[in-house]
Amino acid sequence: MKKGFWILLLLLLAGAGRLSAQTVVSFRFSLNPPSSSALVAGWISANGDPSDSIISATDPVTGVSISSVSTANWIQNGHACAADGIGYGGASYFPSPVMSNAWINNGNMPQSEFNAAVPQLVISGLKPDSVYYVKMSSSFAYGTTGNPTQYTVAGLNMQNSQFLNIYDNQTMGITFQKVAPDASGKIRVYVNTTATTDIAMISGLQIISGSAQITMPNVQITSPSNGDILAEESNIVFNATATETGGTITKVEFYAGTAKIGEADAAPYTMTWTNPNEGHYMITAKATDGAGTTNTSTINISVESLTSFWSMTGNIGMNADSNFVGNVDSVRLAFRTRNIERMSIAPLGNVGIGTINPTAQLHTTGSVRLAGLKNDSTNSQPRVLVSDTSGNLFYRSASGLSRWIYSGGTLYDSVDNIAIGTSNPDNYKLAVNGTAIFTKVKVKTAGTWPDYVFEKGYALPGLPELEKYLAEHKHLPGIASQQEVQANGIDVGDHAAALLKKVEELTLYLIEQNKTLTEQNRQLAEQAKQAAEQKARLDAQQKEIDELKALIKAKH
Repeated sequence: MKKGFWILLLLLLAGAGRLSAQTVVSFRFSLNPPSSSALVAGWISANGDPSDSIISATDPVTGVSISSVSTANWIQNGHACAADGIGYGGASYFPSPVMSNAWINNGNMPQSEFNAAVPQLVISGLKPDSVYYVKMSSSFAYGTTGNPTQYTVAGLNMQNSQFLNIYDNQTMGITFQKVAPDASGKIRVYVNTTATTDIAMISGLQIISGSAQITMPNVQITSPSNGDILAEESNIVFNATATETGGTITKVEFYAGTAKIGEADAAPYTMTWTNPNEGHYMITAKATDGAGTTNTSTINISVESLTSFWSMTGNIGMNADSNFVGNVDSVRLAFRTRNIERMSIAPLGNVGIGTINPTAQLHTTGSVRLAGLKNDSTNSQPRVLVSDTSGNLFYRSASGLSRWIYSGGTLYDSVDNIAIGTSNPDNYKLAVNGTAIFTKVKVKTAGTWPDYVFEKGYALPGLPELEKYLAEHKHLPGIASQQEVQANGIDVGDHAAALLKKVEELTLYLIEQNKTLTEQNRQLAEQAKQAAEQKARLDAQQKEIDELKALIKAKH
C-alpha cells in the first residue's frame, strides 16, 4: 500500500512539473479595447497605435509585461500601425477574436526590415535562469502584401528568424523554442517585413514557461509519399507519426491546402480523405501538444483520373476534349510492337523515336526518310519541310546542291551561307538585299587596332601634306573613296579602325595646337608684364620731371 502511495505521489509530482511547464502568458494586440463579446479568458490586451505612443500591458498573475518599446520602432509609411477586423474570420491558431486584430509594421523603409537594434516588442519580468517558448501568429484577409512576415526573438542569444504567410492564415503560427531571457529577464521581439513584403503583422503572442526538457512536437507524414499520384474517385488514407520528448501529443490535424480535412486524437495518427476531387494538393499534418505548441509536416500529392479504356473495334461520336487515346497522369505514353517500345511521348509532349527521354519536340536516334515533296528543278529529290510558329514554311533539299529555302525568300546554301532578298549569297556568310535593323552588332576585326598612333615615334603627317592630299584625292588618306564604296562596299571593322586612326591623329593635332596656343599665351602674358613694368618706370620718371619743374618754378 505504501509502495503504491509513493508511486502515485511521484506520478502526481511529475504531472505537476509538466503542468508548470505549460503555464502560458498570452497577449493580444489591437487598436481599440476588445468589446465584451470579443474578450477571451486569459488573454491580456495591449490596445492602441504603437507608432503614436508607447503601449504596455502586464499579466496580473505572473507579472510578465510587454511593451511596444518606442514609437520610432513602428513604421507608419502613410498608414496606422494598428487595425481591428483585418484578420481572416475563421482563423483559429489563436482564438478568432485575437486573430482578427493586429499591430502592423509598415514596410518600404529600412527600419521595417530586421535590425538587431530596433525591436518592436520587449517582454519583461521573466526569470533569467529559465527557458521559454514564444509563439506568435497573425492573419490578414485583404491581400498577400504580408507574405511572408519575418519574426525574430532575442534574449540571452539571438534566435534564427522564422517566416509566416499571413494572408488568409487560419491555422498556422511560429514557435521559438527554449528562449533564454537576458540577465535582466527580458526577451526582445522583432516583427519585420522582407524585401518582397509591404507589411508585417502580429495578432497574438504566447509565452510558455518551463524546463529545458520539453521539446517541440515531432510530426512526420509516413504515407502517402511526397509526389505520389493517386487515383480519383477513391479514398486516400493518411498516416503520420507524432512524438515529443517531455510532452504529450494531444492531436494531429490534417489539411489540404488551408482546409482541414480530418483529425486524429491518438496514435496511430490516421485519417481517411473520402473521394477527393482531381487536383494538386499540399497536405499538412499539424501536431499539437498539451501546451498548445504545434509543429507541421507537409507533402505534395496529385489526384488524377487513372481509369483507362479504349474500344478495339473503333469509336464513334468522339469528342477530343473528353474522349481520346492517351493518359491523364504525369507519366510518359509508350507505343510498342512485338512488346518492344518503339515510340514514347513524354509528359510535356516531346516525342521520342528510339528513345524514352526525348529532348526536343521530335527526337529520333535513327534515320528519317521523306518522300512525296519534290524539288522544283528536278522533281525528284525529297525535301524536309518545316513550319515556324506563324505557319511560314521553309525546307531543305536532299540533292547534291542541298540548301535551305524559306518561303519569304531567305536562302541557305550548301555551306550555310544565308541570303535574304536574293538567291545568290555570293560566298558571303550573310547577304541582304535590302535594309536591316539590329539592336546590337559586334564586329571582330582581324586588322591592327590603331592605338599605335599614340606610340612614341609615330610620324604624324604634316598639315600641309594633308591639305595637298585632300585637294588632289577628295578624301582622307586611308579612307575608302566614294567610287570604291559604290563598287565594293565597306568592311565595317576595317572602316571603324581607319576612322579611329583619323580621330586619334586629329587628337594629336589638337594637342600640338593646344601646346602652341599655350606657349603663345605665355609669351603674350610675358610681353604684357614687361609693358606694364615699362609703363610704371615711365610714369615714375614723369613724376620726377614734374616735381623738378615745380621746384624750379618755385625758385623763380
